[in-house]
Amino acid sequence: MGASSEPAAEGRASGGERGRRKGKLLGFSGAVALVIANTIGTGVFTTSGFALADLGEPAFVMLAWLMGGVYAFAGVVIYSDLAAEFPESGGEYVFLRNTLHPALGSVAGWISLVAGFTTPIAVAALGAQLYLARAGGPGAAAPWVATLIVIGLGLLHASAPAKGVTFQNLAVLIKICAIVAFIAFGAPVAGAEFVAAPPPSFETFPLLAFAGSLVWISYAYSGWNAAVYVTGDIDGGGRTVERALYAGTLLVISLYLGVSAVILYGAPPGQIRGVAESGAFAALAIGGPRAEQALSALIAFALVTSASSMLLSGPRVYARMARDGVLPAVFGRLDGDYPRVAILAQATFSLIVVWGAGLRDLLEFAGVTLSLSAGAVVVGWLRHQMRGGRALDKLLELCAAIVFLSTTSGIMVSALIMRPASAIAAALLIGVGLLAYALGRTRANSANQRA
Repeated sequence: MGASSEPAAEGRASGGERGRRKGKLLGFSGAVALVIANTIGTGVFTTSGFALADLGEPAFVMLAWLMGGVYAFAGVVIYSDLAAEFPESGGEYVFLRNTLHPALGSVAGWISLVAGFTTPIAVAALGAQLYLARAGGPGAAAPWVATLIVIGLGLLHASAPAKGVTFQNLAVLIKICAIVAFIAFGAPVAGAEFVAAPPPSFETFPLLAFAGSLVWISYAYSGWNAAVYVTGDIDGGGRTVERALYAGTLLVISLYLGVSAVILYGAPPGQIRGVAESGAFAALAIGGPRAEQALSALIAFALVTSASSMLLSGPRVYARMARDGVLPAVFGRLDGDYPRVAILAQATFSLIVVWGAGLRDLLEFAGVTLSLSAGAVVVGWLRHQMRGGRALDKLLELCAAIVFLSTTSGIMVSALIMRPASAIAAALLIGVGLLAYALGRTRANSANQRA
């Protein structure tokens, strides 16, 4: 879909549901639900325990969550501008292809394939299994429950995409209501502990560890850009995506700060420090075993909806890459308007990761790699605006770009020092993307010569 189609799309959308273009999978509310479902997953319920082990003070962890929200919002400002200019499905793949170089678009596409969707789907499924066990469900040592979750969601979105979206929207509404209830339930205890807590000593503020914690927290916020991957399937195109990114991200930031405060101040620090199930321990401390089981069931449900949203959006990127020759053509095959083969392939890739890696390692790898990819998009936006002589005309976007790139730089430096294995894995993935681009160019040149 080209930029010229945008005015017509907006005109047809103005008539409400009757004016919605035939075949579009999502409207504004569906796009907002996609952002929320993609974002609220494993991170907010697991990251605070890891961050507290590094930072030592709950107040420092809350500051990190706030900084993560500012970081995400800065990204929304830039991505919204790009979505309005390039209203096509594909996300970073489309943005970098148009603003920097097709080779970097290919790299971003491979990052989306491995770190943007495959790894987070596996993380969400593994986390759901972990919390289902705490809620009284099966507690298998092997990831069989996670496997069933991925298979079930993959079949749903591949065989009945419209029903998959309906499930998605309803599940997000239930999830938001349940999270608000959890915040309200824990607020009295957490508020009292916050008031009684001594002020933190900033003389010992661990700057490097703070930047390192942003690796996990940036991953927890990483779904803020979800709608840009399916722009071509959204009624109203880039303008609707822009509104959905702002609305969804602001709601997520509010919910994250509330949940994090309840977790950090509702449970004794010694019980949640370095623990993945920090949310469940907070519920146990506040309301006893029944509260722990109820919250664990909520978290498992939230993780299932997160995996569902990524199985909805990720395959659209692969289908676009396949049509451009970056991935095998079979991934671009459409059944109607839906990339059924890409959806089933996405589920298969995620199952491989489910059985092959641990939760903490996956969180670190995804956080580092996705921050790097988003940072490249912001660099591409700056270059694109400077070439067009428009950079100084967009002061809000320029300030957002500076904030985003400064934070990304801190994350990358801390990753190289504290998490070199994740940085090395990210570098290898970039190499795979460049190699795939080079091979695709070679095949295209050979085909042109034969023609």
